[in-house]
Amino acid sequence: MKIKFTLVVAMLLMVFGSQAQKLKVTSGKLKALSSYKSYNMEYSYHEGLKIGKKTEEEYLAEKKEAKNEKEAGTGDAWVATWHENKEGGKFFDKFETLFNEVLSKDGVTASRDNADAPCTIKIEVYFLDPGYHIGISSKPAYVSMKATFVADGSEIAVVDLAKAPGQGAGGYDFDASYRISEAFEKTGKTLAKELSKQAY
Repeated sequence: MKIKFTLVVAMLLMVFGSQAQKLKVTSGKLKALSSYKSYNMEYSYHEGLKIGKKTEEEYLAEKKEAKNEKEAGTGDAWVATWHENKEGGKFFDKFETLFNEVLSKDGVTASRDNADAPCTIKIEVYFLDPGYHIGISSKPAYVSMKATFVADGSEIAVVDLAKAPGQGAGGYDFDASYRISEAFEKTGKTLAKELSKQAY
């Protein structure tokens, strides 16, 4: 019985461990940010953004064609919604909400168009995997991004946040944008927790 319990615990650790996001400070030190309590947020996507193993152009073209073959016009509508969610700020709103929620206890705030803030966090997304959910099988979305902290024209720290998993609770993750939003939320939470730990 004890051996079985140990095996179960080990398997659970492997499963949950594989769902953890990788965070790495690639330049500078987060503790150098301790004096900043207000941040300006800037968001962008890398020009070479990958969607899974494809370029964004390849991914959207395939989706558009496949959906239009099933029902005319649905592929065009799907692509339009993709751009609306991506460029309209839905995903970044999720990131920012969780980022602020975690750091509120430290008296820290962050928002777009906050030009008076002494420090800017530049978020650049370089990888997206929408995942899937077809009932009998599913895979969470993943997002990877880089966060660069800049003050007075100088980089203070750069953080790589790789492959945050996003999967809705209770089976409500059939929609790709929902899964991706969850991944952005997790990334905002991961970065905020590390900042709270090291800087505040």
